[in-house]
Amino acid sequence: MITEELLIDFCELVGEHSGENLAHAIYNTLNLYGLNGHVSAINADNASNNNTMVEHLTRLLQDDFIDFSPSHVQMRCMPHTVHLTALEVCRMPH
Repeated sequence: MITEELLIDFCELVGEHSGENLAHAIYNTLNLYGLNGHVSAINADNASNNNTMVEHLTRLLQDDFIDFSPSHVQMRCMPHTVHLTALEVCRMPH
């Protein structure tokens, strides 16, 4: 099996960066390129709005009868996670 990763869109988000707004932007991009049902993972940082985004995106895709599980598709950005960990270590008293 060949796996590819590809940036397919970079769009301006109109309005708040809420999880629901993010989900609609991603859903629209997936529809634009005919990719609904072909995305296996979403990589994002640890911001809580990304958790909400995946939950809303799941609902939108399920309305199209596409199986998409938040617990299976959401990946955390490793460099971001390491950076947050390093910041916490630096804040610890020596």
